[in-house]
Amino acid sequence: MLREVDIVDAHHHFINLPELEYPWIDSRPPALTALLPNYYDAAHRYLPSDYRAQVEGMPVTASVACEFGAADGVAEAIWVQHCADRFGVPNAFIAAVQLDSVDLAGVLARYRDLPVVRAVRQPLYWAADPIKRLGARGDYLSDPAWLRGFEQVADAGLVWDLLVYDEQLPATHDLITAFPDTTFVLEAAGWPVDLTAEGFTRWEERLTAVSQFPNVVLKLQGIALIFGTSLEAISRWVRTAISIFGAGRCMFASHYPIDHLLWDTETMVSTVQAALGDVPSTEQALFFGETARRVYRLPAGDA
Repeated sequence: MLREVDIVDAHHHFINLPELEYPWIDSRPPALTALLPNYYDAAHRYLPSDYRAQVEGMPVTASVACEFGAADGVAEAIWVQHCADRFGVPNAFIAAVQLDSVDLAGVLARYRDLPVVRAVRQPLYWAADPIKRLGARGDYLSDPAWLRGFEQVADAGLVWDLLVYDEQLPATHDLITAFPDTTFVLEAAGWPVDLTAEGFTRWEERLTAVSQFPNVVLKLQGIALIFGTSLEAISRWVRTAISIFGAGRCMFASHYPIDHLLWDTETMVSTVQAALGDVPSTEQALFFGETARRVYRLPAGDA
């Protein structure tokens, strides 16, 4: 049974086909079907009205949309601002950046003119197994040009959504330390590559180490995609993540439309609530909504 809770969905996507181009839809990289065989069932037009229909009947009072690999990140952000202005969805947006790009300053300037943009991100996922490489390169975190780009993001006062696997976390420590005034949102629960018992132990150790930095918060999107949909599959990961970071530094997220291929909204919320078990209601309120409102600067009670 669902327990009463105010939900801020801290991470979902839109797809504005055919107005915007999405190279990943055209090229269909095998890394995505390796994640989920029917991943491309979600590769179609997905608008605010579609999202609202999928969360209808649930207490989702605000949401944070995230860039979804459009060829023109600025055009995507401008369209999302239009959606926010016209339909009230989303309430914040995580826009795309390429930190070693020659036009980074211009892109950030455009984003400053869009009130919906509160954060930016660039995929850094890299692993020994080529099928797991969702970033363009594996050396960004040590590349001087990329790091100079990060200085511009920090100066702009934007939140940085951090996309790395758990085995990359030690390499992020210097970056996080160098920018103590920037909030880092570690996506996908620090995405553990190895889901075995040994992999869980390593993920727990790496997550504990990065949690020592007070400017890092954790977002638990893609739970179904990474761990599965059963209570047994997700419980120890969800409870351990929250016990390490604390509910005041953790955020719930749907990862729609992708995770909607795996479960509906009522099943998602009720399963996560069951995984939380006896976590006090005050902490559940932080996890399901209040942390995201604080991190992405959403007004209290934003609808």
